[in-house]
Amino acid sequence: MKTWPCYSPEELLKRSLELKREWHENYFVMYSSVWNGFSTNPELWGVPADDHMVHRADGVFEAFKCVKGRVYCLNEHLERLRRSAAALSLKLPPVLDDVLDVLKQAYVLGGKRDFQGRICVSRGPGSFSVNPYESKGPELYLVTLRLKKIPRETILQGVTMATSPFPAKTEFAGVKSVDYLHNALARKAALDLGAEYAASFDREGCLTEGPTENIVVVTKDGELVVPEWKRILKGITLGRVLERAGELIEKGLLKSAGNRDLRREELPGIAQEVFLTATTYDVLPVRSWDGAPVGSGKSGPVALEFARLLEEEALSDNPHTVSLES
Repeated sequence: MKTWPCYSPEELLKRSLELKREWHENYFVMYSSVWNGFSTNPELWGVPADDHMVHRADGVFEAFKCVKGRVYCLNEHLERLRRSAAALSLKLPPVLDDVLDVLKQAYVLGGKRDFQGRICVSRGPGSFSVNPYESKGPELYLVTLRLKKIPRETILQGVTMATSPFPAKTEFAGVKSVDYLHNALARKAALDLGAEYAASFDREGCLTEGPTENIVVVTKDGELVVPEWKRILKGITLGRVLERAGELIEKGLLKSAGNRDLRREELPGIAQEVFLTATTYDVLPVRSWDGAPVGSGKSGPVALEFARLLEEEALSDNPHTVSLES
């Protein structure tokens, strides 16, 4: 019979420290409420195997970015985290009230002014069953990672997108839960088709969103259109786009901005521009969809103007940024 070692705690620690991997260079700091402390050794990071977030996807999360020591839309992300947790009747751990202090300490320990942060709130450990009442209480995990920046040339050139063959998940569409199986399969399908990003439609044939992105359509009539909120997760960056759309209307780049259903048979035919919004890169123009050019087949003026506005906003002192250096 083949056998494997059963490690003592000391042996397991030694073995774990030997397991540094090349991708660990992109990981900076982890805070865990299980430890109630930090680790800067990614090879030691972990979540209890019986945490319901691990084996039942019973948890919520937020991802945010810090640029030059400023976190963009942190308060908005935390508020959405609370809403997501409430929608799942998920208790919040007390440490969430001190999360800014946790983040400031992680910032110092990580030593990087630019990073991506992720906060997860789980149902917590306690059993391997599906019964959430067997969890002994919620836990919070925070990690900081290298911020992957989209090259300027990519923004100017635009990216390719393909339609996912999987109907979008519509239950709990407005909850940012850790259940991302559909999202992962949609992205895989797009990559397998030779595209960089994916778009999903629901069973009613209406546009929803990408695996980690909201999708914005600018019609040939100058309307900026996003899907109805009931079909999508309202992105924080998308919220900033809609808040600032009036500035583009005043400049004559848009005629209107709002929500309505966008049906599969309309797209991409009605689009003059399509762009994606997400935390890490703000705005990313789409140049082709299912092999067909979008509009002129290159990045359009509306997307590029929003990219400029949000980049400036993320770097300035305003109500939507939080400094970690004060």
